[in-house]
Amino acid sequence: MCFWNIGSTTPSYPCLFCTIHTIFYRPKRSIPLLNLPLFPRRLITKMMEPEEVFYLSLCSHRMKSILVSSKLEIDAFHVRFSSRYIRVCITKSGKNSLIYFTYYKEFMDISQVVFRFLNLRAMFYFNLSFLPSDISEIYNRIISLYSCPHIRWVFDLDQLWLEDLHEYLDIALAGKCHRLSFHAGSISRELLTELMDKIPVTTKLEISSNMPVEFKHPNAFKYKTIDYSEARWATLDDLKSVRNEWIVDLKSTNFDCHDINEFLKYWVNCDEAMLTRLTLQLKEGTVIDEIVLTDQLTILLYYYKDLPHFIIVWSTNEFPGVFDLLEMLERIKELENELVRMDEEESEGTDWREQNKRRQEIPLEVEKLRRQMEEKDDFGYIYVS
Repeated sequence: MCFWNIGSTTPSYPCLFCTIHTIFYRPKRSIPLLNLPLFPRRLITKMMEPEEVFYLSLCSHRMKSILVSSKLEIDAFHVRFSSRYIRVCITKSGKNSLIYFTYYKEFMDISQVVFRFLNLRAMFYFNLSFLPSDISEIYNRIISLYSCPHIRWVFDLDQLWLEDLHEYLDIALAGKCHRLSFHAGSISRELLTELMDKIPVTTKLEISSNMPVEFKHPNAFKYKTIDYSEARWATLDDLKSVRNEWIVDLKSTNFDCHDINEFLKYWVNCDEAMLTRLTLQLKEGTVIDEIVLTDQLTILLYYYKDLPHFIIVWSTNEFPGVFDLLEMLERIKELENELVRMDEEESEGTDWREQNKRRQEIPLEVEKLRRQMEEKDDFGYIYVS
């Protein structure tokens, strides 16, 4: 029957419009996902986007149970909190999917509950009235759908009541949490002390909120990743105590070139694994002096795309060729120091024949080492000692 004659008792045939519509706009057939065998069903769910899995989990309890058992693999799961909203960011293959929850502090009658679902550029909005105590149930429902190697909780302190912060932090620490971030607003010395007492040192900690200038805590430099916007309270002993074998990033410090030189010498001679990368801002007004920074240090520098690259620490088996170059460079430095000492410690009791013989051997050894370095150097390094 023609689309225009629906409801008419007179038989009719499809018109030209109906024929064109059926050719170009064929109805999409839905897939009976619940009726499929286990293996095809898992293949289909693994090809879905994170927001599709979440939307599908709202259809029925049985569908949610199926999706929880299969768990979609994602790259990262970020939860951002304030006292007015929750934002969940799910990352898979470089693409982000966002889920927003907005809520009120006051409890509202069920008749006033407004539920709205919008899908706009992979962003999902839920305007819903509920208490902050329901956060745990919401979070557990969402995270149960995914298999994730990295979970990050972000707290916007300028939009977060203190009682909510403690409640959300307890929820985060009760489950799996790899990174905690505190943004905006200010954080008092008492609150910061309380947070560091609670947060385990295996967690990556990032604080970009305003921190007290004077602060001290035994765990401050023990976390897996350390990222502080304010670290003028940090001392050289704090830096030397780092053993997280990962990253330290300090946006503001009171260190100068002499302090960093002392730390680098300690780092080089330390038998324990300290850290992988250190990034810090020197004391305000400090002029960087490369001579002071590299005093009594052997630094390997090379240029890649006209930019200098400093290589300081790595495992010996990761770059064996470069490690051999450093060993030869260190040997050259030892020989040159030996020659200097011979000139300074010359005395009457010294066997001058042996000394002269050694004076002739040292330049030959140095020349031989330099030739070996030229043969092994495939990068065009510049050696500064």
